[in-house]
Amino acid sequence: MNYPLKAVVDAFADGLRAIDASGVPHKLFKPGVGPYGEADAIRLALQHMRTQSPELFSEARTKRLPDVLIPGQWALEFKIIRPFGDNGLPAEHWSENILHPYPGNTSSLGDCMKLLQSGLSIQQFAHLNWWRNRSCRSN
Repeated sequence: MNYPLKAVVDAFADGLRAIDASGVPHKLFKPGVGPYGEADAIRLALQHMRTQSPELFSEARTKRLPDVLIPGQWALEFKIIRPFGDNGLPAEHWSENILHPYPGNTSSLGDCMKLLQSGLSIQQFAHLNWWRNRSCRSN
């Protein structure tokens, strides 16, 4: 089954909303999704996704890298961004989760840099007669 990325992202957002609406506090913080660490928020959102759509997410699992793996479909990294703390005050370094551009960093840009170091190789084998019957033209 092919899962469109939009469906996965929408299901993840629904999971975060469900955590937020549950009223369960994380540790000694106020209730809601805000205080959860990234790994816990992702794990709980994925649990919700499995409950709501087991046909899509029963094989999905959380990992260290990537955050969520849906075998044969998606390897996903998530960033939980909190511009304000539980006390309502601006968080001092929240933008570093997105923009910190240094190798080895866990920001979104850091994750992109890791992806740049990865690769994909596609091998195509075609029958020689197939190529002989094609003409190459330049415009």
